[in-house]
Amino acid sequence: MSKSKSTRSTKVKEDPDASTKSKINSVPSALRKIFYISQHMLQDETEKLNLERFYHPGKGKSALFITKDNKHIMEVLEFAEPRRSWLIDSEVCSNGHVYFTTPIDVTFLALHHLRKHCLKRALALDSIHDDEDPSVTKILNTYVEPSSLRCIADVKTAGGDMTFYKYNHEKAMAWLSLKTKRVAKVLQTSGVYCGNSAVSQNFARSEKAVDETAQDTDYLRMACDYVGGYIAAELHEELTKHLEIPSEIQAITEEKKSSTNKRKSGDKLNIAATKKQKLENGAAAKLKNSTLLDDSQGDESINEKDEEEENKVNTSVKEEVKSPKTAMSTPLKERSLSAKEKSLAKSAKGTKSIASFFAKKTA
Repeated sequence: MSKSKSTRSTKVKEDPDASTKSKINSVPSALRKIFYISQHMLQDETEKLNLERFYHPGKGKSALFITKDNKHIMEVLEFAEPRRSWLIDSEVCSNGHVYFTTPIDVTFLALHHLRKHCLKRALALDSIHDDEDPSVTKILNTYVEPSSLRCIADVKTAGGDMTFYKYNHEKAMAWLSLKTKRVAKVLQTSGVYCGNSAVSQNFARSEKAVDETAQDTDYLRMACDYVGGYIAAELHEELTKHLEIPSEIQAITEEKKSSTNKRKSGDKLNIAATKKQKLENGAAAKLKNSTLLDDSQGDESINEKDEEEENKVNTSVKEEVKSPKTAMSTPLKERSLSAKEKSLAKSAKGTKSIASFFAKKTA
């Protein structure tokens, strides 16, 4: 009995260690994430990187940002798809999300706070506080450069040291429109397709076809959507009206109308070209190529006869189009028979007509 007790006690002592080891090995794999960080943030190893949350005006809530020693700030974007995982060495990381940093103009973040607190009165950056968002003071006093706020606010100085800022809506709209136009130029020069219709880059016909379908308004609309992702929704709508950008539905209808008009004009040109070819291959061309005319008559007589023949052909065609039943109404004896009609008449000799089969039989 003592042996059995000793063996059980040893087993109990070994089991907790094994379970804790398995837990320790499983914890890091669950916490591992794929994170792409800009080299600009990793140049100096002594500087610390921190993950902080600040209010994002485009999302309407707090978002994740990465900061570097209270000097640099970058936005953290998350790319997430369902049912995605990572294979790291011999382990499977169930969190398949991808995080990467992207630079951001902090003026977009300051625009929201100035529009909210400095709309009716001028305030210093130190005196702007928000109970709902305590990170306002850190954004405005640490990461925002005061010189960059002149494009969206009126700056007033008092006593040499004190500076006050008041939100200016006209300046802000001009700055946002300038931003969208710059983004549109970048999209156009980089060759990003921004048209309404779906076009595959792998099977694109040529650069001219892309330029025809995608207009300047399409690039401007795409750029306005990019800029609108960092401002409030009402400012985004006002920006589209300020730049006179039509809606997507209106742009699609206008594109369809222009495509139909182009097709109609192309069809008209093709019909005119075929008519010209028919006239050139008509009686006038045959008369030119024939040896009936003497060379001594000159070019003028040939041209006059060509015009007369073309006029005759045109008038005969018009008469046939206007009265198509005239040829059928004249009897066969009065008009001259063609070769086909003569051959049919010869073959029809000695045969009965179709009407004879439907006649009444007499007893």
